[in-house]
Amino acid sequence: MRYVCLVHVDQSLIDSATPEQLAAMDGDNQRANAELTASGHLILDLALKEPTTARIVRSRAGQVSATDGPYVESKEHLGGFFVIEARDMQEAEAIARREPMARFGAIEVRAELGLSWQQPQQG
Repeated sequence: MRYVCLVHVDQSLIDSATPEQLAAMDGDNQRANAELTASGHLILDLALKEPTTARIVRSRAGQVSATDGPYVESKEHLGGFFVIEARDMQEAEAIARREPMARFGAIEVRAELGLSWQQPQQG
């Protein structure tokens, strides 16, 4: 089963980190991704720009609007995500527990809904 791991970042922790700590974390992330790729767990990994660069698009009663982000004011923001293949939630959580970015926020693990159109395409 596939799981999306949402990386919630506490910007104050990023802002207070030294350049050396950030470089070490980047190296840790690269190693973790290499291990997940080698084990066959990693499907996709994507870091995101800060929420201030986002646009929020809504469609209500036939009217579409777009506004600047962020969507909500909070201490943490969505900083990225990765998609993994795991046997079950316990294995997915174990993978998320090893994620280096958890030191700078939190990792939310969610199973895919499993709709027919979400299945991986062959070819």
